[in-house]
Amino acid sequence: MNFKTIIFLMLFFPAILLSQESLLFKTLCANVFEPRIGSFYQFSDEKLRLDIGTSLDLYNFDLEGNRFSIGADFFTYTRLRSESNFKFPVETTDFFFGANLNWLSEKNFSGRLRLAHISSHLSDGFAKDSIFFKAPFVFSREFVDLVFAYRIEDIRPYIGMNCIFSTQPKDVSAFNPQIGFDYEKRLCGLLSLVCGYDFKLIGIAEKYMPSNAAQAGLKLHSSEKTALLFSLYYYEGRSFHGLFYKEMDSYVGLGFQLVFF
Repeated sequence: MNFKTIIFLMLFFPAILLSQESLLFKTLCANVFEPRIGSFYQFSDEKLRLDIGTSLDLYNFDLEGNRFSIGADFFTYTRLRSESNFKFPVETTDFFFGANLNWLSEKNFSGRLRLAHISSHLSDGFAKDSIFFKAPFVFSREFVDLVFAYRIEDIRPYIGMNCIFSTQPKDVSAFNPQIGFDYEKRLCGLLSLVCGYDFKLIGIAEKYMPSNAAQAGLKLHSSEKTALLFSLYYYEGRSFHGLFYKEMDSYVGLGFQLVFF
C-alpha cells in the first residue's frame, strides 16, 4: 500500500464513519475553503480539483435556548493536470486543519468561528526531470474565520471575515471580508436543488481584488445518511492554492461530491 493510499484511507473513512450526524453549522456551498469529498474537471485549462476531508462536531451543548458545538476540520484541496491515458499528475496540494465553535439560535441565526492553519506544497506533477516549473517557497497561514448566517426558509445568506494573524509570505492582508448565500430546495423524495454564491475581497500587497465562486447542482439522496451531488462550479479571482496566490484563476468546471449527513 503506497503513501497516497494510506492518506486517502485516513481521510475518507473517518468522513464516512464520523460525519453521520448533521453539522450544527452547515458548510457553505460555494466557499472554496470548506471540507468536501469529490472532484471536478475545469474545462478551460484541462485541470482537475480533488477534495478529500471532513468537518466533525465533537461536542454539543445547549445554553440559554441556544445550541453550540465544538468541532474540527481536516481536509485537502488538490490541483491536478489532465493528460492522455487517464493520467492526472498532482501539481499542488493545500492542507487545511483547525478547530471550530458553532452556534445555532431558535430564531434561525447561526455562526461559526474557526481557528485554522493552511499550508501549500508543490508536487512532482508540476516538475520535469525533477525541476519545478516555478520555484517552490514556504506558504503557511494561521487565521481566525468568523461567519454569521440567517436562514429564511430555503435560503441562507451569510457574512463573514477572515482575520490572518500569522502568515508567510508577509504581503497578505490581515482582513479579508466575505459575503454570500446558500440555497437548497427539495424537489421530490430523492432529489434536491443545491446552489450557492460566495464573494470575497482578497488583499495582497495592500491591494484588494474580488474573488467570485459559485456552485449549482442536483443532489441525489441515496439514503437517509448519504447523497451524491452533481454540480457546475465557477471561480474567478486570485488562486486559492497557496503557492499560486498571486496568480489569477478563471474557470467553469463539472464534477461530483459525496455527501454524508
